[in-house]
Formats: sequence, C-alpha cells, structure tokens
Amino acid sequence: MENKTMSRQESDTFKIVCDERCMVVRRLAAMVKWWDIEHKFTFVDRDSVQPIARQLVAKLDCSPWSLLLVDDADDHWEGPEAIPMILKNLPGGKMAAVLYILPGTLWLTRTLYMLISRNHRRFVHQPSV
Repeated sequence: MENKTMSRQESDTFKIVCDERCMVVRRLAAMVKWWDIEHKFTFVDRDSVQPIARQLVAKLDCSPWSLLLVDDADDHWEGPEAIPMILKNLPGGKMAAVLYILPGTLWLTRTLYMLISRNHRRFVHQPSV
C-alpha cells in the first residue's frame, strides 16, 4: 500500500488558480512556472471558457486568499496551505517544504499571505492610459 501512495504522490498533477492581476502573485506564479520543469502544474486562466476553470475561478473569488491549488484527486488547498504542497512537488522543493515543520512558520506565512491577499488590489498593475 505504501508503494501505491508514494507512486501516486509522485505522479500527481495540479491546477493552480491564482489572481495574477496582482503583481506579487504574478511574480510568484512566474517563479513556479519556471521551476516546474516536470510540468506538474497547470495554471487556470481567469478568462477560460471551460466549465471547470470557471468553477475554480469562482471558488477563488469567494476565498479570502489569492491562491487555490487542486490536485487530480480533487483535493483543494487555499492560500498558505497550498504553498508547502506546491514546494514539495517542485524539483528540490522538498527541502524548502521542510521549513513548514518549524514552529511558527505556517503562522508567519498565513499572516504575510493574508496581508498580501487583503491588500492585493494595491499591488495590481494598472496600465497607463
């Protein structure tokens, strides 16, 4: 049974839904796209007409966070809870994900993430007219 779990975890694919209108989120998403050489992550476009994409964007819009992660088993993680899942599925990211077991790390991440999520409109790039 353990081998099935391990092989399933290694073969998972994920959908990332994030508010890329925010400059901070857009830059972090670009970093994940660059780091994802195994192509485990698919980014859901806010303007997609696919029903599943629209559902996921609607769920993100109802969330206090600006990040939603969904795996192929339809498990969901929002905001800071998604970060260690993303890290552990990136090459070499397991080392960074280990930091989340340190006391206070997830609290700090939640606090900083909520600050950005609540104020993300301040970070939205407005094109000049």
